[in-house]
Amino acid sequence: MYDWLFNSIAYADGLDDVMFKINKVILNPLIEMSFVVALGVFLFGVMEFIRGADNEEQRSKGKQHMLWGIIGLLIMLSVFGIITLLTNTFGIQGVRVNNKEQTFTAPPIQELVLPK
Repeated sequence: MYDWLFNSIAYADGLDDVMFKINKVILNPLIEMSFVVALGVFLFGVMEFIRGADNEEQRSKGKQHMLWGIIGLLIMLSVFGIITLLTNTFGIQGVRVNNKEQTFTAPPIQELVLPK
């Protein structure tokens, strides 16, 4: 069932290729799905809050759902930022985060001259 995933990772050329394929096949879809779920929870909370305007218990439930939806969105935004930071820090070429290629050019190494 998951042969295509394991075969593409097993026949990877190097670490960059493995990271690229894991990011493309596993991480990006998981992040996008989590964003959608968190947004759905938030919107459900808004709907619950508005529908229960006259009922304090319904408004409280709606507030809780909105709060957890916002927390979920913030967590997924943080994951997106951490993945972008890691790909830029380690110079992994060809990694795409939300269809934007992440590239990194290392600064030139300068010779350090110590005074005598």
